[in-house]
Amino acid sequence: MIKENLTLFTWITLCSWILFGCCWLTLRNRTKENIQHRTTRQRWMAAIGYMIIFSALYYPLFTGTRLLPASPLLQGLGALLCVTGVCLSVWSRLLLGTNWSGGVAAKRNHELIVKGPYRLVRHPIYTGFLTALAGTSLVVGGGAAIFVTIICALSLYLKIGQEEILLNELFPGAYAAYQRQTRKLIPFIL
Repeated sequence: MIKENLTLFTWITLCSWILFGCCWLTLRNRTKENIQHRTTRQRWMAAIGYMIIFSALYYPLFTGTRLLPASPLLQGLGALLCVTGVCLSVWSRLLLGTNWSGGVAAKRNHELIVKGPYRLVRHPIYTGFLTALAGTSLVVGGGAAIFVTIICALSLYLKIGQEEILLNELFPGAYAAYQRQTRKLIPFIL
């Protein structure tokens, strides 16, 4: 059953997510010191969360159940969205550099990054991640993939609120001006 479901588009999404994972693993400890440290529990919860997300994304490959049609056009669009989203996330993560944190945390000598994709949206890593999730959902077509994409979008939207409070505290005035110039997730819209 799983071999029948592994289309070229599925392989493209899998390779994209592997690239994403390799980037995150490679760069995870190349950051400035956190002012507030994440607990071991928080780190484990994040790892478990990623396992759940990716298991749900690819669940239809094992069951053969799809909600969306297996249209080459729809799957091609999904693969393109996934690749684009992963590339945007990786580019944004590289630009953020040592200021990146897995949780909402201030770094010692934290800097405000406003170049590259940060000129258009304040949270391009999340924009890319959600775009890649949506693209993978179109390729795989399962209900669990669609559900996890919606839950991730809602969760990240809540996390953005916490991050923006922190960034306004770290960069009084400067972050508020940046907020007026850019959107949260989608250029010119949201």
